[in-house]
Parts: sequence; structure tokens; C-alpha cells
Amino acid sequence: MINIQNLNNKNFKKYGIIIGIKDKNKIFDVICKEKEKVGWRIGYLIFKPQKVKVLEAHPYSMETFEPVKGTSIIIVAEKEKPHILKAFLLDKPVCLYKGIWHAIIALSDTIEIKITENAEVKSIYNKLKKPLEIGLY
Repeated sequence: MINIQNLNNKNFKKYGIIIGIKDKNKIFDVICKEKEKVGWRIGYLIFKPQKVKVLEAHPYSMETFEPVKGTSIIIVAEKEKPHILKAFLLDKPVCLYKGIWHAIIALSDTIEIKITENAEVKSIYNKLKKPLEIGLY
């Protein structure tokens, strides 16, 4: 069983950054920055509830997940430990570090999430031993 945690900087720091201004005296803050000169793209995910059978990772790209509509969970695991899964309520936008294993689970009938990542993304996959399903019962 995976416990769903609330997102905060302390418990999410292994996986990425919660997007938001850290210094409340600023009106603009750069949260994530790609050091290499690469293009980027914005995607829009519309998703319905289903079991997670595979985790995905992008070794050369950070990736944002910015909730727009609905309630969802983000499943993450460290690069070297894809079998140790953590679940977070995706109620704030996040930026995952390169190589972090991840999947999304919809709790609402439909969820919508804005995604930003490098223009060219290499994906690798890790099939789970058994499908993962999280729901409210």
C-alpha cells in the first residue's frame, strides 16, 4: 500500500521542486533552469482513471506537471530505486529532476495537466511487477 503524501519542499526534494516563489518579497523567481541550450515544448495531458502498469523517466530532461483541472496523484521514484514508490497529491505545480521515475493517477473522472519539457525527450520505461491503482474508497 502506498500512502498519499501532501506536497512540501522537505518530502519532495529528492524528486524535484515545487513551483512557487520562495522569497515572498520577489514578484518573479526562476524556479527551474536548463543549463544546456535546448528548445522546450508545452504539452497538455487529459487523462482518465486507470491502473499504472509502467513508470516513465526522462534521463536528459526536467519535466513540469502543472495541475489545471481535477484531482490527481503523482507517483515518483528515485533514478536508482524505481521499486521504491512515493505518492503525492498533485495540488501544486512541480518540476521533476532529470531521470526521476514517474506516473500520474487520476482521481477525478478527468484530469488536465500542463507539462513543460525539452523539445526532444528520450523516455525510458520500467514495467511494474503488478499494476498500481489508487482510489478513494
